[in-house]
Amino acid sequence: MIAKPPETVTQQIAVVLGASGSGQSLLKVLQKLLGRDTGIELQSVFIEDEELLRAAALPFVKELCRLTLSVREIHDTRFDRAIAVRMRTARSAFDGLARRMGIPHTFRTAQGPTLRLLRETAYSANITVFEPSRKLSAPATGQAAHSRFTARRIVVVIDDVLTGDEALLTAALLAKGQTDRISILLRAETQAELDAMNQMISELLPARPTRVLLLQDHGIQQLIASVRAERADMLVIGASEEMLQSESLGSLLKQLECPTCLVRPLDSATVESAS
Repeated sequence: MIAKPPETVTQQIAVVLGASGSGQSLLKVLQKLLGRDTGIELQSVFIEDEELLRAAALPFVKELCRLTLSVREIHDTRFDRAIAVRMRTARSAFDGLARRMGIPHTFRTAQGPTLRLLRETAYSANITVFEPSRKLSAPATGQAAHSRFTARRIVVVIDDVLTGDEALLTAALLAKGQTDRISILLRAETQAELDAMNQMISELLPARPTRVLLLQDHGIQQLIASVRAERADMLVIGASEEMLQSESLGSLLKQLECPTCLVRPLDSATVESAS
């Protein structure tokens, strides 16, 4: 049985949305997280990145259609309308989800650098979910063969037992307890740490996942390469200070194709400045 957090603790779940999409792909994921037997508050943050706003203020920007190779000018009014439509669509979708789940929900827009706003949100929440800033091109070979696999794969990264237990429980919820859908990447400095992580996995999961890998290189680029090699549909990772650094968050945003779920222990998420 998957352990549950204490019912007396209110869990803050934040969803960070950008102008590139309306967050529709995250709704099914969120339903699994919102169904926990604990007090939950959902907050949605729609970020209007200042670089995009500056680009929209130019006389015009050009959009290249990849299909027809035609070029059209996008003026600031059209750009603003597109962002407004995506923001309203996101708000309506998340308001509806919160009503169906019977949980409190807040929605706000924020202007500024995406990384700074993402960090500030992650510091104030127990679980922060965000989508990649853009979709990367999938490999031409093997994509069809792995399509069903990628739609089910959840990769959880464990750096230590302090943040790893909540990350592991969150991954189990996303996978509905089906451990064959989970891949675990361990980053241990010593054998004692590795033994403690393996013990935690045995205690928290109903069965051993089919893939538990030890990462030899602890750098963010090796982590991203390993997550992509697992063809992840979702990355779940503890929100350590290392992961909340601008370099790490920027790499996750720009280099991964799947959403990321940052998890902090229930008693550690406090509102603080991340600047």
